[in-house]
Amino acid sequence: MLAASSRRLRAKLFGRRSLLEQFDPGRAADRPVLAAFEGELACPWALYHVRRILPVSKADPTRGGRAMRSVERVDVGRAAALGRRLQSVSERRGVPVEVDERYGRVRAWVQRRGPALPTVEELMVTAPFQVRDKKVPHFEREWAAHRRGRP
Repeated sequence: MLAASSRRLRAKLFGRRSLLEQFDPGRAADRPVLAAFEGELACPWALYHVRRILPVSKADPTRGGRAMRSVERVDVGRAAALGRRLQSVSERRGVPVEVDERYGRVRAWVQRRGPALPTVEELMVTAPFQVRDKKVPHFEREWAAHRRGRP
């Protein structure tokens, strides 16, 4: 759950709320679920390089098309150590950083998505180790074209 939300910034499963936000620590029935979630955070973490291409729909140029993404695991370690390193390197390079104090996730924005489509976004993010590397075969060609402004 945290791994997915680390990468999918706007993902909400229940309208405006995430799955985690459905649970209330004050409700006895929810405490075991929240405790299990907290336990999952003790696993090894990784640093991921995430890139997304948000194209225009081929069928309707007024709408967004199917996003393409690349997720690559860069390093593995403890959440706190990876987060500190990402913050330190990002701040030295002037890259904006977001820190989730509650769960320890750190995001560094290499490039935020633009306001209009097509656009791209690129970030480095820490998250639990379970995320696998993935990339569609033609991603690098599309990434290069979109970065040049010629999708």
